[in-house]
Amino acid sequence: MKTLGVDRALQDSGYFERESQLKEKGAEAMKRLPRIDSAATIDVQAGAGTDAHRVASYNPWVALRWMLDGETVGGAALRGPEETLTRENALRIYTQGSAWFAFVKKERGSLEEGRLADLAVLSKDYFKVPVEEIGEIEAVMTVVGGRVEYEKQ
Repeated sequence: MKTLGVDRALQDSGYFERESQLKEKGAEAMKRLPRIDSAATIDVQAGAGTDAHRVASYNPWVALRWMLDGETVGGAALRGPEETLTRENALRIYTQGSAWFAFVKKERGSLEEGRLADLAVLSKDYFKVPVEEIGEIEAVMTVVGGRVEYEKQ
């Protein structure tokens, strides 16, 4: 990827379909798919998101959980530790990495002076809950452009 100048945009479709590929690709190959952590290790830009609600969950927390535990929707843990991210790296890829892919890295993707400060107040602490609860995180409030746009009642 690095030699070709290719970057990595990751979708969470593996959460829904990896078990079906197990027989075709084999258990050993599935431990390394997708190559999430090694892309960052070799300095290839990586971003992450969802692939729309028609083919996958739009919920970013489901995608982040899958990035961390490698388990499919059916509960099969296929990805090995060599391609499993830390919580910090998964969130960085999802936020800063995706801002880079959208050509808005100077405006979005991290909380820094001079950047847009849209934010969400979450129901659980992403950095402290057990990995299996990350997919259950919800926004209880969102602030966009300094205005509360959503508040759970």
